[in-house]
This record gives sequence, C-alpha cells and structure tokens, in this order.
Amino acid sequence: MSELKIKLELNKGRVGVPLEQLAKVARESRRFFEMFARDVDLGEGEWIAQAFTNGSLGYDNTFRGETTDRALAIANKAFRHIMKPERTPDDLGFGIQPETFFQFGKIADSLPPDDVLFIGVYDGAPEPEMQPLSRERFLEIEQQIVQRTTHYGGLQGPIIALFKGSNTIWVHDHSKQSKVVCEFSDDDYGTIWELLKSQDAIVRVEGWITKRPGKDDHLEIQTIGPAAEYQKGDLEKFFGLDPQFTGDMSTDDYIDDLRGETTEDYLKRLSK
Repeated sequence: MSELKIKLELNKGRVGVPLEQLAKVARESRRFFEMFARDVDLGEGEWIAQAFTNGSLGYDNTFRGETTDRALAIANKAFRHIMKPERTPDDLGFGIQPETFFQFGKIADSLPPDDVLFIGVYDGAPEPEMQPLSRERFLEIEQQIVQRTTHYGGLQGPIIALFKGSNTIWVHDHSKQSKVVCEFSDDDYGTIWELLKSQDAIVRVEGWITKRPGKDDHLEIQTIGPAAEYQKGDLEKFFGLDPQFTGDMSTDDYIDDLRGETTEDYLKRLSK
C-alpha cells in the first residue's frame, strides 16, 4: 500500500537546534498535518515522527491510519500542490482551506531570518524533492490571506467549557468538529447555567462570528438555547415541499434526464 510520508529538515548545515525553536516547529507542524489530513479526507489516524538524522535535525512524518490508496494518492498530490513557492490562497486545490495554507506557512514562523526549513513529500521516491519554507514565505502567505472576517451565523454543539470570570464558554461545533470561543452578556448567564445542568445537552448559538487564520473562531452570542431534537417523521416533512421543482417532468424522468440515461440503462451499467 502507498503511504503519505513527509520529510522536514531544520537547521541544515549546522549542529544542533535550539530546543525552544524545535518545540515551536513541532507544535505548528503537528497542527498543520491534522488540518491537512482533514481537508483531504485522509480518515482517522495519527502522524508518526521517525527516521531522525544527526547534525541538522531531519525527520519523517508518516500518516498511519484507516485510509485508502486513492486517498493517499490524492494527499500526496495535494501536498506537492501546497508546497509550491508560487502557490497563493486564490488557487488552492484538492480541498485545501486558506486556514490550512496559513498554518503551513506558520510552521516557519519561529525561524530566525537567516534560517530555512526544508520540506518535501516522498510520494514513493527514495528521497523527496525538498522545498524551502522560510519565515519570509510565511509573512507573504499571511499578507495574502484576509486577516480578519466577521459575519453573522450560528452553530450547534455541546458546551465543553465555562469561564465565569470572562463570560466565556467553549462550544464544540458539530459541523466543523472544532472549538468555538463564545462570549456572552451577563443577562445570558442564567440561561447558560440552566443549559449546563444537562451534561449531554446540545445548544444552538447565533451571533457575530470572527475568523482569523490560525486562531479559534470567536462568536459574540446574540441568542443561545437548546437545539431542536430530531423527531420521527421530521425528515419526511421535507419531501414534496416544492411540487413544481421538476416542471412538467415526473420525478423519474427528471432523474433520468440528469443522468443522461434511463433508470433501466443506469442499473444495467452498474451490473456490468
């Protein structure tokens, strides 16, 4: 089976790496690899650091988990795509999000001006083609990405933390599988306390959401309450809401037209 293995080389041509710098590079690279894996749908797994080299620090990051050869092939192409020096947030492909691209550059944020991190993907080759990643490149990516965007929106999920002194809660957004820092007014404290009485309660939060690359989303709560629970038959209520959607065509004819073939021909093709 193919694999996704990425090499990082730090402090090339020198002896040793300052421990604080190494810790920052490891922390930011771990976060990037997790975001990258999510963007390209690698599936559940973990990243393993191995094959360490002496002198300048070099090591391989290998993805280990439940995935497919097709997903790994796409991930290898996606990584070569993101590491190209001419890449910009406007031409990202393979499902790579701007936040992930920002995090890729942030791996080099702690480097001194005279140092460069080299990074490359093996993609089945004995040695990867390495590309430089410098703090200058990170600042370039940072300038290309909008630093702050604010919009009105909502999310659903459980409250995972309450910070009374700062009127702040953390809500785990089910749709993005990420933490959102939510700020509430004093008037909402009683409502939130009631919601917390049920440990498995799912809440619906609405308000002004602020996004910044590399940071947790922040939401200024306007409304908060228990999320509506699914009741048997709710899904069926959606069917038939727009009887004119297919025009003069029947539903079967409309689906056949979308496929460019009849249902019978479609089933015959699947059985071959």
